[in-house]
Amino acid sequence: MITFKRLRWKNFLSTGNNWSELDFQAAKTTLVVGQNGAGKSTLLDALSFALFGKAHRNISKAQLVNSINNKGCKVAVQFNVVGSDFKIIRCIK
Repeated sequence: MITFKRLRWKNFLSTGNNWSELDFQAAKTTLVVGQNGAGKSTLLDALSFALFGKAHRNISKAQLVNSINNKGCKVAVQFNVVGSDFKIIRCIK
């Protein structure tokens, strides 16, 4: 079983140079809700990019980098699988 601990990203899609972070351990369950454009799909794309190297939606890697900064795209995910901790960090220059 995979237990996600934390997801962080910056300069990813519409987010800027400050870290956005989701702590999956803050509560027993996590519910993601928000208005259109609030970043729900960005969160899913960040998780997919960290795990698989591509966005969940049909977006090229070049489009994942924030169009204002055009650099420093970084996504990190921490999780546990059957008692072993893992951390994956993916970047795009």
